[in-house]
Amino acid sequence: MLCAVDGAVAKVTINRERRRNALDHTAVAALSELFERIETADIAAIVLTGQGTAAFCAGDDIKAYRERDTATSRTHFRRGLALMDQIADHPCLVIAAVEGYCVGGGLELAATCDYRIAARDATFSLPEVRKMGGSPTWGGLTRLPPLIGLGPAKRLVLLGEVWTGEEAFSHGLVDRVTESGQAADEAMLFASEFVTDIERPVFARAKRIMHQAVGASASTMRALNLTCEEVDPFDGRPD
Repeated sequence: MLCAVDGAVAKVTINRERRRNALDHTAVAALSELFERIETADIAAIVLTGQGTAAFCAGDDIKAYRERDTATSRTHFRRGLALMDQIADHPCLVIAAVEGYCVGGGLELAATCDYRIAARDATFSLPEVRKMGGSPTWGGLTRLPPLIGLGPAKRLVLLGEVWTGEEAFSHGLVDRVTESGQAADEAMLFASEFVTDIERPVFARAKRIMHQAVGASASTMRALNLTCEEVDPFDGRPD
C-alpha cells in the first residue's frame, strides 16, 4: 500500500497493478492497518484509489483464492468483511477514485466509501452470482440495496449487469464522473476543498448517526435525533 499525505488529506493507493489491485490476505491486512493509523492522525479526508488506470480493484485475488484451503478462505472472508466495515465506519470522509475495473470485492470496497468519483469508461460489475456460482460476501448483498435501490442492486447482483462509469452515475452508484485518467486528481481536489470547511469530530458524529438510522425504527431514529443535543453544534458562536 502507498500513502501520501497532503495537509489533512491522505491518498491511499492499492499498489498491486500487476494483479489489477486485487485484494489478497496481505493487501487486506495492509489496508486495515493503514486506515487504523490514519484514524489517529490529523486527517479529515481519504482518497482511496488503485495503482494505474487499468483497475481500481478487481476484488479478491483469484490466484490466491485457488491456493487457499477452506479454513484459510473463511479467515480471508472475515478479515475482508471487517475491513469493509472499518472503512464504512471510518471517522474521515472516504472518497473512492475509480479508474478501469471495479468488480466483485472492488465494487464492494467502493460501496463502503462515502463518495465515489469514476472515469466515464470505468467498469462496474458483480459477477459472483451469475458467472461464478457464489455470492458477493463483502457487503454487496447488504450495502447496495439501501445505496442505489433494490431494483438496480438486483440488476448488478442477480442479472450480472456490467455498468460503465456513466451508467453507474445514472443509477446513483457513482457521485461524479470524469474523463479517463482524471479520477484521482478530481478526488484530491474535492477532498482538499472539503477539509477547509469541516471539523472532523462533527463530521464523524453526523456520519455515524446517519448510518445507525438506516432501517431503524421510529423510536430509534427519535433517540438518535435526541443525541444531537449532546453537543451544541454552534458552540456559542453567533449566526
